Amino acid sequence: MRCLNCQNEFQGDYCPHCGQSAATRRFTIKNAFSSTLEVWGMGNRSLPRTLWHLFRRPGIMIGEYIDGKRIPFFPPVKMLFVLCVFYALLQPVMERRKDPVQKDIQTEINAHGQKTQAIGKDASEEEREKLRMENTALTVVGFVKDSMEWLQAHKAVQLLCLHSFFMVFACWLFRKSPLRPCTNLAENFYAQVYMSCQLTAMSIPYALIFAPKGSTFDFYPLPSELMLIVLVWDFKQLFGFGWRTTIKKTILLTILSMTALCAIVGIIVAVATLLAGTTGE
Repeated sequence: MRCLNCQNEFQGDYCPHCGQSAATRRFTIKNAFSSTLEVWGMGNRSLPRTLWHLFRRPGIMIGEYIDGKRIPFFPPVKMLFVLCVFYALLQPVMERRKDPVQKDIQTEINAHGQKTQAIGKDASEEEREKLRMENTALTVVGFVKDSMEWLQAHKAVQLLCLHSFFMVFACWLFRKSPLRPCTNLAENFYAQVYMSCQLTAMSIPYALIFAPKGSTFDFYPLPSELMLIVLVWDFKQLFGFGWRTTIKKTILLTILSMTALCAIVGIIVAVATLLAGTTGE
């Protein structure tokens, strides 16, 4: 058999020289359709089947993926991006409107610019200092608003950033677990991405059915109690601690992760404030 990619003669299912499958043939409508479905998770590594396992036995499935059973399951990062595309497509159906607070902020920034031009050079030193402080504050608020809007528009990146904090603390808190002791950061990263996929998949029907129109969600539109229950269930199956220990560790994990996230955001805002103040001078 001759490889269509490198022209190497071989026998078997794959070319030993370049790795291309021996089943590679001329394009047809059938295989083009199959390839398109595979991109959206409908091929051999089925996204719906992986979601079914995430709802039925999430921690066990995640553990199997970490332990090396990769072929039956859809890749987690790709799965998260696909689910976020579906979530974004549903936004018009949910009639999500722009946050009124963000509109007020933009109006205030524009009004302040007009006020500054109107006062001009005739302002006293005290008025100039007051305007400079107001300008710094509005610049920082505008920067934060633009950053939040960008993250809302790139849902998968937003969730990966959030679960990166969970990854670090989960690696530390569950390092002596009965089932999988000493999991590394990379393994916890993939575990967290699968958990994010699970929560995102739950968010889609929840947002359509229960969420009020025009509301804005930071991460997931799910109740905090429901997300805590889901995470406890995931960690219980994944690491094998008892229910009481798993609940304590999951609550501590959430507190530490959100505290670290708020601290990082606070540092970024402080740096932006210093830069804006330096520019204003």
